[in-house]
Amino acid sequence: MALAVDLHSHSSYAGGAGLINLNSLARTMRFKGIDVFGLGDCLFPRWQNEYQSQLRALPNNLYRMKGTNAFFIRQTEVIFTVALDNYKNRIIAHHIILFPDDRAIQKTIEWLYKKGHKNTIARPFIVCRNKHELRDSLYEMQSIDPMIEIIPAHILTPDGILGSKNGLTSWNEFYGDFTEHIHAVETGLSADPLMLCQIPDLQVKAFISNSDCHSAALNRVGREFTILDTNETSYESIIMAIRGNKIAMTAEFMPAEGRYYLTGHRADRHDDMKEICYKDSEPENNICPLCGKKLLQGVKNRALQLSDFRLPKIHSKFMHLLPLIEVIAYAAGTKQAVNQKVISYYNKCLSVFDTEIILWQSSEKNIQELLDNNLPQEIIKHIIAVKKGDFTFDPPGYDGCYGILKIHMEKANEC
Repeated sequence: MALAVDLHSHSSYAGGAGLINLNSLARTMRFKGIDVFGLGDCLFPRWQNEYQSQLRALPNNLYRMKGTNAFFIRQTEVIFTVALDNYKNRIIAHHIILFPDDRAIQKTIEWLYKKGHKNTIARPFIVCRNKHELRDSLYEMQSIDPMIEIIPAHILTPDGILGSKNGLTSWNEFYGDFTEHIHAVETGLSADPLMLCQIPDLQVKAFISNSDCHSAALNRVGREFTILDTNETSYESIIMAIRGNKIAMTAEFMPAEGRYYLTGHRADRHDDMKEICYKDSEPENNICPLCGKKLLQGVKNRALQLSDFRLPKIHSKFMHLLPLIEVIAYAAGTKQAVNQKVISYYNKCLSVFDTEIILWQSSEKNIQELLDNNLPQEIIKHIIAVKKGDFTFDPPGYDGCYGILKIHMEKANEC
């Protein structure tokens, strides 16, 4: 069976997140077509109290919202940091952690306490003095329960394990012999499988995509997702699909939309509010010509640095997508993704296609025919253009700024 999952999110207690309501999440999952959603910050006591009181724990080791088909998986993001020889700065790497049950979560919390973590922030930092302590920590976490899954998050963004802030030439410097226990990586919003497929460290790993959202909004939940080939809706089936690389497809941001795609400096870094980014060649010394400080290196260039183009390309099925609500807002000529007019058109779309995933997996002919009497032709044309991939971002994303959407332009070569 095809199971649509979004396995990386954050709760209201994480930095940069607003108030997140589980009922709102379940409703948005229904609209998007997401079957299983990552709870986010599942180790944090205050969030635990909320989701355990509102969700029902099932024998399949997932939670379920009462009265809905919305399933939730126990998930958090954990940041491992370590000092490695020959590196001036500490290596910092973000990871998605999936847990099979509440017992594994409680054991992990106890383990964190033993390591001196007081569990007062939603995203735990596990500080290791050296690579030996780091690898011991990884093995200790894994040994709490063999079904705990550790997945490197947003692999090439500056704070990803292979990102520019770390500057690793290979992730073996970080993981060592724990590498064999890494079965999948998250592509992140600024990269896609095409960019990652010739990086040696990733050749035998599965690629998954998740929203990494901090909101229950329609343009955040499921903005990236993964469709797994599973036997059933259960925690074990999800983990076995990831470990067996049974990835039917991923839905990805066009990388140029992502906040870290290109190298550059956003305007507020400079006194004169000038911005600078590099689509192609970059300064050899990576120094900003405006302020003299180091530029934030983008994912595009970082992927090129790490790639070995002698390796065969990995065939990973994916498609570039936009949240439907953003397409409708763009076509309606508004920058506000949520207003009465846009929501009305959105609801009309879903009265025909039931979920966004069903719409995007439909043929262009079906989209035209089925929406013909429900929406203005201009909106239908924009939806079909996105379905065809006839959209880009200009300027692309860089230094924490999202790319600016342009629909009905030729597909950008750099994406």
